[in-house]
Amino acid sequence: MLGDYKVGAFQRKWFEMVEKFGVADKRWAQDMYERRHSWATSHIRRKFLAEFHTTSTCEDLHAVISWYVKSRYSYTDFLHHFHRCLMFGRAKEVEADFECAKGDLVLTTNLKQLERCAADNYTQTIFYLFVPILDRTCAMRVVDFEDNDSYFIHTVSRYGTPGKDWHVVATSEMSEVRCTCMKIECFGVPCDHIIVVLVFNNVHEIPRSLILPRWTKDEKVMGCSRWA
Repeated sequence: MLGDYKVGAFQRKWFEMVEKFGVADKRWAQDMYERRHSWATSHIRRKFLAEFHTTSTCEDLHAVISWYVKSRYSYTDFLHHFHRCLMFGRAKEVEADFECAKGDLVLTTNLKQLERCAADNYTQTIFYLFVPILDRTCAMRVVDFEDNDSYFIHTVSRYGTPGKDWHVVATSEMSEVRCTCMKIECFGVPCDHIIVVLVFNNVHEIPRSLILPRWTKDEKVMGCSRWA
């Protein structure tokens, strides 16, 4: 039920599941379905979540804090060690900023121009999340193309999975590109369906409309200048 289905497919699979296991009339199952907009991937993928779908991020933070703070500490000791934890986090951030500014990223995919564009714009963390998307693009194909004057509709399919298609709508200049998977709305990074459409149209750089400012190297500097 957490699969990345379209809304219609999710509803069909849900009703098939509750009927199969005989829980369609159970109140807890009905309540869960009523709250589907807060947990089902099909319904939340259009909401920007910065890839935070689980409690894993909080758990990682708790693990770091537990290195410094213990339950036996007094209030004074807690403040002292929590301050050490904050200093550790700030030091790691400075280190990441330095690597982002001075580090030389190694390009590994076959889409060198798009990968170089990503390396020039994204932080290292986001870049390394984006590289697998470029790798998956080789399994994607544009199987249909429709010209509607001001925009184009591309039908994208993954090799080996016939019948499961995505539709990518793009303007003629590729200044605006959107996909029915809505992953860019959820995470802020172009999906593999959009990338294969860029390749199909011989676009060598990621359009600015697809680069979320908060994931770029310059955002911290620009953010500070806006608040100055």
